[in-house]
Amino acid sequence: MTFRAKLLQTILALVILTTAAALVIAQRQNVATFQTVVDELFAAQMTAFQQAQELPIEAAKAEARRLAKSVRLFAALEEGDPEVVYQIAIDELRLGEFAFFRLLDAEGKLIPPGPDAGAGSFADQNLVGEWLPRGKGSAEVETGFVATEQGAVYRVMACAIRNFDETVGTLVLGQPMPRETSIIIEGQLIGEGIPEVLRGLLLAQSGKNGRFVADGVEHRFTRFTLNEGSRYPTADWVSVFSMAELARQQRVLAWRIVLIGVAALLLATLVAVALSRQLAQPVSELVKAAQSVRAGDYEVNLPPTRTFELNNLGSAFNEMAAGLALRDRYHSVLQKVTDPRVAEELVAGRVKLGGELREVSVIFCDIRGYTALSAGRDPVEVIHLLNDHMGALTKIVQRHHGVINQFAGDAIMILFGAPKSYGNDAAHAVRCAWEMMQERERLNREAKEPLKIGIGVATGMVVAGCIGAESRSDYTVVGEKVNLAARLCSAAAAGQILIDAETQAKTASLGAFDVLEPLSLKGFAQPVPAFRIASLASTDS
Repeated sequence: MTFRAKLLQTILALVILTTAAALVIAQRQNVATFQTVVDELFAAQMTAFQQAQELPIEAAKAEARRLAKSVRLFAALEEGDPEVVYQIAIDELRLGEFAFFRLLDAEGKLIPPGPDAGAGSFADQNLVGEWLPRGKGSAEVETGFVATEQGAVYRVMACAIRNFDETVGTLVLGQPMPRETSIIIEGQLIGEGIPEVLRGLLLAQSGKNGRFVADGVEHRFTRFTLNEGSRYPTADWVSVFSMAELARQQRVLAWRIVLIGVAALLLATLVAVALSRQLAQPVSELVKAAQSVRAGDYEVNLPPTRTFELNNLGSAFNEMAAGLALRDRYHSVLQKVTDPRVAEELVAGRVKLGGELREVSVIFCDIRGYTALSAGRDPVEVIHLLNDHMGALTKIVQRHHGVINQFAGDAIMILFGAPKSYGNDAAHAVRCAWEMMQERERLNREAKEPLKIGIGVATGMVVAGCIGAESRSDYTVVGEKVNLAARLCSAAAAGQILIDAETQAKTASLGAFDVLEPLSLKGFAQPVPAFRIASLASTDS
């Protein structure tokens, strides 16, 4: 996956996740806020209902207490005449908001009401027996609720009528409850405040607060007991609130967030495309430039960009490419003025100023009669002749792991074992010398100007390293064996390869060697044993 694709994918994923998180958080916050509002609404409704009912209730209780202390009512109840009792009660009772009143005797039996007692449709059997005040001589007003078959609800209050400490009867007053008030009495929901479709579901719910679903819409409800602690049938005020508006707001909010998210997504895509283009194009150019450098083209130059960091990166890359170009030029020059293997060791930093003792096989090879050959010739022609000769021999040297230490006029100095040993260095040197001679003879058969060469080979311990100064040095070897190889080369006739005794001892199994009389060589006090290579069994390296 490309960087641009990853950037786009990351930004889009962040926008989508942020939108989803915002949607979830907003929805939850909206639900919590709405539920708080519903709870506050329920509380406000309940408070308003209680405040509206508080004054009528207190007035009714005060009227009941006043009437319960009537001496005339005491006397009428003791006489037991219903007409007289109700007439006295009507005379002294200010009904006001009362819908009806009833009287019970001392045993709690209903005294048949007269026509002026109110609420003719009221089922008086609901009052029989159970509406006696709690304790004998109690002055408290007991409150309960009674539903009629016609669907009306009455608040009923009972107060004992006493003559001193003797209870002579009970006064029961009834107040109508508002039709819009919904009340649950003994499993029946009465009132017009709740739609019919919700009544069955509401009655099936348990608990004081909860929720249910009707026609796919969530509803919340709350119940409040109006006569908590009363011995009379429990009456619960109930309110239901539809959450349809919340669902609508949730949908509107969700669509708004989604639309905002889509807009943010589009904007983020445009921004990401622009940013990725600013990043991807310089990176792509950097990759192409790096490929060019890897292919050896160090002339690449990255243009400046509008991004500070990428601009610094491009400048650093250009500096690196320029440094590599300079290093490559140095390396090319170094390879031209020294052997490639020595150049590699020098570039790698493994060859330092100074020397080390190594066992090396040294070859010297030069052209016989070179002075006479070059006399009177055009120098350009001579150099061309030498280059052809040296080029052919150099290929053979490199094939046998040899290192050309220097070209000195018509002579070549070759090392085996320095700066790096490949093992069997003497054998490599002998085979290389033999193949060089064979190659020169082959070239002579085709050349207009045949060249004759002589070769000397010596093996032994020498000091190998860089000689000179830190600012300018040459890699070479010094020691007796170097001089011996040079002297053997000088002593060799045209077409001969002379080797010293140590080289012959290490390569005796390679072929046939002619033993020569010890040679008197310049720089050596004693005659030096020498051998001439007659033939080699194989020239494979």
